Amino acid sequence: MADLKDFSGLVDLYYAKIFYHCVKITKNNHDSADITQDTFTKAFISIKNLRNAESFGAWLFKICNNEIKLFYRNRQKNISESIDTENIIDTSPRSPKKYYKLYSAIDILDEKYRKLIILKYFAEFSVKEIAALMGLEEKLVKSRLYDARRKLENLISGNSAGLFNNFNQINQERKKEIMSTVKLVELGSRVIPCMSAWGQRELLKCAENNEKFSRDVLAEFAKIEKADEFAAECGGKLSYEELIKILARCDDSILYRMSGLEYNTWRGGRESKLLQDVADYLGTGAHIESLEFIMTVPSIKDTMAWYKKYLGWGDGNDAQQADDYGHTIIRVNTDDNMSLTFKGFQLWKDASHGGTEATKNLNCFVFVTGLDAMYEKIKATGWEKVSEIFEPGWGVKQFTVEDLNGFKLHFSEWGGKCND
Repeated sequence: MADLKDFSGLVDLYYAKIFYHCVKITKNNHDSADITQDTFTKAFISIKNLRNAESFGAWLFKICNNEIKLFYRNRQKNISESIDTENIIDTSPRSPKKYYKLYSAIDILDEKYRKLIILKYFAEFSVKEIAALMGLEEKLVKSRLYDARRKLENLISGNSAGLFNNFNQINQERKKEIMSTVKLVELGSRVIPCMSAWGQRELLKCAENNEKFSRDVLAEFAKIEKADEFAAECGGKLSYEELIKILARCDDSILYRMSGLEYNTWRGGRESKLLQDVADYLGTGAHIESLEFIMTVPSIKDTMAWYKKYLGWGDGNDAQQADDYGHTIIRVNTDDNMSLTFKGFQLWKDASHGGTEATKNLNCFVFVTGLDAMYEKIKATGWEKVSEIFEPGWGVKQFTVEDLNGFKLHFSEWGGKCND
């Protein structure tokens, strides 16, 4: 289902629906175009985790709603940092900046005209469908559409007028931009894992400095299948933002290698901006590094429901019966490849493992990158048994969560002040 051709068909099928859904909430065409592109990009990145192809539509709208929340959260952050968000236009080659003038003109139309333009030319409804949706006569819809087009023509000048004359062309170009980004992510996620650790870090350096691929990177590309196609697709240069999108689709081990960290070992207090940036892009708040423990609980079902609701870990599809003794595994922020590291925990029933009292006395440390974001995310759920963030020493920041069974999880991150 992650095939580019198949995914292009899904973009054609759902683009108008997703875009219109965004417009209804944001009331802004330019922002909706950005959110729509990010929605499809993240859907492609995560599509390998979709177990039921028939649920793609509902799954895509869930991603879209998360992107809308992320958009408002980032906008609020920008406002709090006194950034003039009104004048910020994304100038990356894969952004819809060339439509900014048109989108802005549509946004300042009266509501009755703006809504008609969106329904007709972006959501691709027919006049008859619009009339039924809005409870209007078809003649009135046609008349208002004519007036709306005239008003836009008066607002738009120069080359933008040419874009206005063919809204279908705009939609097709936006879909091409999405697929261009998706193709870059697909090629990059094939090529980068085939590079040496040194080559990966050299590529990261080029992206951080916004430089063309170095000779050493190109020399490695010469030995890798489809690397020439990848280099051509990105024009011999990757922005840091594009690299983050590609790495979001790669295995965790690649992130560790590019960060210069040993995978599945004690990190020794070293921070990784790369891990955090990928987590920020995916909207997870934090990057889970390692987690493995066993709990004995009175109800596996209730325990799983709690972890899903308050920590966002696992769901009904993520639980796997491990053996005949009632062992169940909940997986945490992981992918289909479980051979490199185990990120999850086992639940054991009381009947076979002697009650929960021993479990309550265990200490589970969950090491993360992005502790503050994880803390705010858990607090926002309304669960009250969460401590304040504190620094126990040794350069660690920490907070504790007590679950419904009285089991305590200590979320920890390197980066606090080291107490003597």
